[in-house]
Amino acid sequence: MKKKLPFIALFLIIIGLVIWKYVHRPVTLEKQPIILGHGGMGVRSPYTLDSKRSIEVALAFPIQGTEIDVRMTSDNVLIAFHDEELPVHTGCPGTVWEKTYREMYECSHGVFHKAEPVDALDTLLSHSWKDGTIFSLDLKPEADIDSLRLLKFKVKVKNIVNQFPQFRFLIESQDLNLLSSLKQMDVTGELFYYAQSGESAIESVSKQGLDGISINAANISKEQITEAQKANITVMVWGTGSVFSNRKFLDLNADIIQTDAIKSMVIILDK
Repeated sequence: MKKKLPFIALFLIIIGLVIWKYVHRPVTLEKQPIILGHGGMGVRSPYTLDSKRSIEVALAFPIQGTEIDVRMTSDNVLIAFHDEELPVHTGCPGTVWEKTYREMYECSHGVFHKAEPVDALDTLLSHSWKDGTIFSLDLKPEADIDSLRLLKFKVKVKNIVNQFPQFRFLIESQDLNLLSSLKQMDVTGELFYYAQSGESAIESVSKQGLDGISINAANISKEQITEAQKANITVMVWGTGSVFSNRKFLDLNADIIQTDAIKSMVIILDK
């Protein structure tokens, strides 16, 4: 039996490679979608979402850009940070908007690796990213934000977009009023309604004169995507984290895909 073990191992390796090759076989598309990372390398990676390191690793792949979550500290600094609160293990739990930027910076946020400081958004964007890189800014002001603070938030978003004209900015929000205000302020980024339903999203975006829809792919059909595109609405889908869901999302023919599985997406698109 011991003499057979190397042959069995070799057989299993070969079978594994065949299966891997089949699962990652390239797809042929008339038009390839724009591929963005989710907070950099995504929620399943060992890198902290929205951190400089996660974005560096993501943009080393042949993709067009990444989504970044945007929040504002108590002293009105826009930061790249996903959650409403800092986790307990940072030693300084609490909501983002209750903390100054200095406090946020000092409360590093690592999970599976050495902790990384939270970057101010302008600091993060000041790194040597390639001209033309797409940054999709997912705006996340606190739910009960007052009108004065919301105005500061909007002005700072506009200033960020103006500060970095070498990049293409997509601006996502679940708040149609916020997006409408940014449109009235002539923000040069493309405005995407972060929607819960494909059907209502098309109507809302058309009515508000926005540029696109950002939606979990589970909440929109291929037919609705086609309908939106016929109305000159750009569709960005997200929610994929494996080679199998990457394939499923590619079949939807969306214009933009945010993925948590960049490596497999690149392989099956033969980039």
